[in-house]
Amino acid sequence: MGTPVSNRVRWVGLGSYAEAYLIPVEHPKGVVIEREHKIKRAAHLLYPEDDPRHWTPTTHQPSHRMVDVTVPTVYADPPAQLPPGDVADLIRPLMFSGRAKIGSNVKFDIQSLRKYYDAMPPGPYHDTIIARHVLNENLIEYGLKPLTYSTFGWSRERRSIYPDLGKQDVANFGLDEVARYLCKDLRYAWLLFQRDHEILRRKRLLPVYDFEMSLYPVLIDMEYEGFPVDLAEMEQVKADLLGRIHEIEQEAAGLAGDEFSLSNTEAKRWVMFGQQIRDKHGTPKPIPVGLSNKVQLETQGLQPLSYTEKTEVPQVTKAVLDYYANRGNPMATLLLEWSGLEKLRGTFIEGFQTYLQPHTDGTQRIHTGFKQHGTKTGRLSCSAPNPQQLPREQKGRTSIRQLFVAGPGHLLIVADYDQVELRCAAYESRDPEMLAVFRRGEDIHRSAASAMFQVELDDVSEEQRSVGKTQNFAVLYGAGPARIAFVAHCSLQRAKQLIRRYYATFAGLEPWKRKLLERARRAGDLADGTKPPHVVIPPVGRLRRLPMLYENHDGTRMHAERQAVNARIQGFASNIAKMAMLNLYPKLQELPAQMIMQVHDEVVIRCDERHVFETLPLVVETMSGVTNSEGDPILGPVPLIVSAKVGYTWAAAKGAK
Repeated sequence: MGTPVSNRVRWVGLGSYAEAYLIPVEHPKGVVIEREHKIKRAAHLLYPEDDPRHWTPTTHQPSHRMVDVTVPTVYADPPAQLPPGDVADLIRPLMFSGRAKIGSNVKFDIQSLRKYYDAMPPGPYHDTIIARHVLNENLIEYGLKPLTYSTFGWSRERRSIYPDLGKQDVANFGLDEVARYLCKDLRYAWLLFQRDHEILRRKRLLPVYDFEMSLYPVLIDMEYEGFPVDLAEMEQVKADLLGRIHEIEQEAAGLAGDEFSLSNTEAKRWVMFGQQIRDKHGTPKPIPVGLSNKVQLETQGLQPLSYTEKTEVPQVTKAVLDYYANRGNPMATLLLEWSGLEKLRGTFIEGFQTYLQPHTDGTQRIHTGFKQHGTKTGRLSCSAPNPQQLPREQKGRTSIRQLFVAGPGHLLIVADYDQVELRCAAYESRDPEMLAVFRRGEDIHRSAASAMFQVELDDVSEEQRSVGKTQNFAVLYGAGPARIAFVAHCSLQRAKQLIRRYYATFAGLEPWKRKLLERARRAGDLADGTKPPHVVIPPVGRLRRLPMLYENHDGTRMHAERQAVNARIQGFASNIAKMAMLNLYPKLQELPAQMIMQVHDEVVIRCDERHVFETLPLVVETMSGVTNSEGDPILGPVPLIVSAKVGYTWAAAKGAK
């Protein structure tokens, strides 16, 4: 299938009331003349004389043993077809009319056709994936086939009549098979749309769906535009990474007295713990197979911190390595750095290379896919590839963001919100001290540390600020005294004291969280499984359904409670970012500038270098000026602060802040 920017359109399917049309475009097979079947043939007719199976093993006469033979499907020649560009021209009046475009993953279909036009076909768009996600964010799959099977109660046997030909490449099927498949796609997309749209109306969730669909043109344009990549720089970064990876492997071998594979968990376990390899009951574990000839490796002799659940051997997780690296252990530091650099090399260099597509301006670009149904809070996610996974900080000598460039004659504007989630928490909780901190323009992490360590704001150290930052986000994402003790390098008792001081200063946070959870539980019905407890996400009313809030098991219920707080704040912040993108989109269309990337609270804009300083203040003003339906600032007294800088590479623009 490929990406919609580069895929080959094999056919175009259109449907209306009780009618379906298939327009073949470069489809390689005609209708099926004879389906694949099995026949029996004598072995001597099937195998050549130099094949032992041609003969009987005892008499050495031609074998008459009957063998099953699969006869492949026979297809007629494909009919006369039109080039895809001609088909696009023929249906242009329809595509550029005001008629609704309805389907499953319509974004992909629109982009597949858009490459033949000079503009994007206008909406309105309707997508069954988005509709169902608004109705139920807890599903695993939102594709047309799974939704059809589950919605209409199809048995496993019946599902065989509606296979997913798309995953098998429609080019492998006859035109009549494709036509039947198309009719089913059109029929069930239409039925799902009608059903879910009515449920959305009945449950008063249409505003949420309409809001998400209004973002559709923005995302289509971002995906279609793509992000230019510097190929020469990519090769240089790859070489630098491989060089540093080799250096680390040699340094680790020096510490251990011999070379070993840094990707081998057993080897890492041995060099970290050595004879300390015992299960959690203290029983010694045998030397791992494959390391018996490596027992001469010197070990760090460290104490294990945690054990695997099934095999009960010491874990060598990132958290364990972090613990010992923060305490100065050189092997843990090397293993951590090696792991990080290997991920950069495999995921963000070699992985990204597979997604590069040539552009008409001569650049190579990555066309990330943005998902509106990839998270349960409504936050946008990315796939194929996922730049949201890029590390925020530079790894050693390398920053992967330096590979992403503006291209000839352009510059990048990188704009992001300052602590938008914590600002949402201040607005939601109405905590007086947190509101005051943001109104005064102070650093919320430094203010938290000042309260926790009882020192003046100007006297807060960077290490103390890190503790304050951890506690601030613990309010939103959940983290207990153990995490604070780890970051602060203090006892559990001291960590609990620091947390008490935090909540004594920001006294509105805990009552707000309690009320939020009470409202969520009251919103559900314990006796009715179709009405789970839920959190309402402002400002448009998306729901985050959390059945486990009714759970008696403490651990399960507390996990759901953390999810409830996180959904309220993360979802709210995400909606603010989406509203900013919606406001910014038409303004950028009047300039030689396009949004090309969105990462949580950050937007990347590619702009003609001659207009960049005209565009920069517009971006800041628009993003910081998001308002509610009454035209008031979206966070009331809490200011939205936006930082925006310019650079030729993504790394330079971010680093300029």
